[in-house]
Amino acid sequence: MSKVYDDSKYNAAFDRCIDVMAKMMLKYGNQVLERQEKDVPVPQCDKPNKKNDSILDNAA
Repeated sequence: MSKVYDDSKYNAAFDRCIDVMAKMMLKYGNQVLERQEKDVPVPQCDKPNKKNDSILDNAA
């Protein structure tokens, strides 16, 4: 286990996060690279309209 944070709970959570990310990269990495090589456009999120520039504007 690596020492990133002073709290052992945070270190354990960080290590689990890194493990999950590494597994995802191993599982889906080739698919992502193939898709990039094909220049498949990545769907973009809808941009907020000019009236509501921020999500926080509609907050309570």
